[in-house]
Amino acid sequence: MPTQKQTNTPIVESKTSEITYHPNDLVLNKYRIINKLGAGGMSSIVYKAEDTTIKDNEFLTNKEKFVAIKVVNRDANWSDADWTKIHDECVTSQRVTNKKNIVNTYEISKVNNGNTIIIVMEYIDGISLHDHLEKIGNFNIKEAVYYFQHIIEAIKELHSFSEKIIHRDLKPENIMLTKDLMNVKIIDFGISSVIIEFTLTNDKKAITNEESLFGTYPYISPDLLKMNSKSSTANQQIISEQFDFFSLGVIFYEMLMGEKPFKITDENDKNVIKLPLTYDMMCISDINPTIPAYIENIIFRCLASKNSDIKYRYHSINEIINDLNAYSLDPEKSAFVKLLKPKKERTLQLSNTFNVQAQILKERFYEKAWFYWLLFGVAAIIVIIVVVLVSMHIITL
Repeated sequence: MPTQKQTNTPIVESKTSEITYHPNDLVLNKYRIINKLGAGGMSSIVYKAEDTTIKDNEFLTNKEKFVAIKVVNRDANWSDADWTKIHDECVTSQRVTNKKNIVNTYEISKVNNGNTIIIVMEYIDGISLHDHLEKIGNFNIKEAVYYFQHIIEAIKELHSFSEKIIHRDLKPENIMLTKDLMNVKIIDFGISSVIIEFTLTNDKKAITNEESLFGTYPYISPDLLKMNSKSSTANQQIISEQFDFFSLGVIFYEMLMGEKPFKITDENDKNVIKLPLTYDMMCISDINPTIPAYIENIIFRCLASKNSDIKYRYHSINEIINDLNAYSLDPEKSAFVKLLKPKKERTLQLSNTFNVQAQILKERFYEKAWFYWLLFGVAAIIVIIVVVLVSMHIITL
């Protein structure tokens, strides 16, 4: 793995508290903060900054004047192993610099007495896939396939290294679209795993520490539940491309349907990871008949987690690419493909899809039937009073 690049330290490193920056602050004595972009993974903060060592008229090739700076402050609940893993995987991101669909990482530095990590990255002038989907709802098939092809090409780069990189935190928030919406960039390698596979023995060895269980629950493969938080060695045999394949399946589904394949009430509940072991996603064609079984089968194979479904899993990223390319070359041919798992064989989350009793309990007082009867009663009384008063006034006259 690459060695850490030595850089100057920020102006506030002498403190042991969390580091935050403001416009015009100088980071690592060369990057001037422009503004805060938002929150990143691992409770980090991301800023836009300019490289003061690059002149405005200087010809730029490998590095642009504007950069994104990610600041990760150590959480008090993280162990030394957690913190080491986060730093190691930030360094891992430097290995994939200059890849087409992966964000470039320029330099990394530990500061604040080792309690803060500064990551200087390529600035993407665009929008995250998450924010874009929030705006438009979902893509049509052609758009979803286009973006998914770019995403899986990036993952192919990661999985093709001799020291294979499993991203492990793929989600729409970690996929950036360029300003023209034509290109994709994968970001955030903060919890990725780096493994070496031994062909002769089928064993694996992880370079990274694997005692820590991180991730974003709706995108985590249930395979993670097999991992032991105290045994890095045992975990090395469990980590596989399926960690990324599962996330890709959820993302592809979201791009097409505008929602996740499983109904989730609390995304911070770890039990979310167990849902694919009990339930199946609904048949996509029941929701959107324009989406063929061929596309649904790709998603199904990515998500396959039940013991009876594991046989359908993809074994390599190239298999996903081949299936997607086959569809792109002849979409009409895919119309004759049947579902790998028919609707009648699926266990659906019907109780979670619409629970009448739960819905009644959630109703506000003004949505309940008795409230309307009360309004009707009050109105009737008012009418009666008005009629009586009018009648008495007439009699008086």
